[in-house]
Amino acid sequence: MPYNKRDDDHLETAMNQLADSVLGLSDDAIADEIGESGADPEEDAERTRLLLRTTSQGWAVRDACVEKLPNAIPRRKVSAPKR
Repeated sequence: MPYNKRDDDHLETAMNQLADSVLGLSDDAIADEIGESGADPEEDAERTRLLLRTTSQGWAVRDACVEKLPNAIPRRKVSAPKR
């Protein structure tokens, strides 16, 4: 998949909105919301950590590939035209 800066911008916007949403809640409100969902907070936390870790590792791999890309395609030497 080709690199698209717009994708990074969308992701950054989503992450900022998520952070703002969480920061706007009290600890009690977060605990209540988790309790209402019936989810195990430890499992949710571990799933979230795994998702963020996997995503971060994917970015590292993508960035490494992008850095190597210009060197990945061998270039032919262009000789001077014969006269």
